[in-house]
Amino acid sequence: MKNKENWPKQSFFTQEWEWGEVLERDGEEVERMAVKDDQIVATAQVVYRKLPFGWPYAFCPKGPIFVGQQSSEAYKLLLAYLRKKNCVFFRCEPTFLPKEIKAGKVKDVNPSHTYILDLRGSDLMSDMKKNTRYCIRLAERQNLRIVNEKNLAVFWALMQKTMARDNFSTHHKKHYESVLEHTGVLQLTAYLDRIPVASAFFLGAGDTFTYLFAASDYTYHKLSASYILQWEAIQLAKKLGYKFYDFFGVAPGVIKDGEYVYDHKHRYAGITKFKLGFGGAHQASLGTFDIILDKKKYWFYKTLRFVYGIFKISRSRRAG
Repeated sequence: MKNKENWPKQSFFTQEWEWGEVLERDGEEVERMAVKDDQIVATAQVVYRKLPFGWPYAFCPKGPIFVGQQSSEAYKLLLAYLRKKNCVFFRCEPTFLPKEIKAGKVKDVNPSHTYILDLRGSDLMSDMKKNTRYCIRLAERQNLRIVNEKNLAVFWALMQKTMARDNFSTHHKKHYESVLEHTGVLQLTAYLDRIPVASAFFLGAGDTFTYLFAASDYTYHKLSASYILQWEAIQLAKKLGYKFYDFFGVAPGVIKDGEYVYDHKHRYAGITKFKLGFGGAHQASLGTFDIILDKKKYWFYKTLRFVYGIFKISRSRRAG
């Protein structure tokens, strides 16, 4: 689809036309497809990426999206189109998978579990954990100044400190720059006097306001700036008319006796404890799947990945 005006409003930001523009600014190849039967019945914004030997595959983050009735025929049309594009497989994060479509579960790209806060209540603090309310009130007494501004330099400097502290890799700087160019993205930063101590990105899409990224300076962790940033964002989302606040990603788990029991070894475990403190309801999606379009090339690719994984483990053991 070439016309932005004809692209339906999406329920999740990764399928928004504007998010496709973010990816295009990142240098990604993006295509927006629609299946029509008088009217649009399904849409899929996909990113084309390369495997070894230059073989392409298509990734549809949090999609395809169905408008009205879910249709296996729409899937078949999408897959037929991608075969003509010589794609080896279609990686998707669907809300619906028809039985006749063979799809294999793979490691999640985007989180399959999240917590959603309903903003339509009158007392948003009532469902928070006691410690979270305490940290918010503590932060309110620290003379922190919350500024709503887009400032990549501030965020990137804080992200460097966060990466060094937690020993993890993140997106390249250009990606955050592309995200900030999205008109729907907001950046909130907590300052102590003129010193930025925490900053976060948020994005509104449809009826949902989503928490995207955050960075902070651990030197000032006792100020609880991350808590006040979330609280300010929640109040801002409600003021702007959004119905839901999406914390966008928690460790996988289940509800048992009214409590969310999650995998404490998962890479999201640390941030999960922080997010659960604000209340909300658990929401799980199907996850990430591969639909094979070229069997020979797909299994050759999987074999290469397997061999590379063994080689990588062997090298790490020797280094240790």
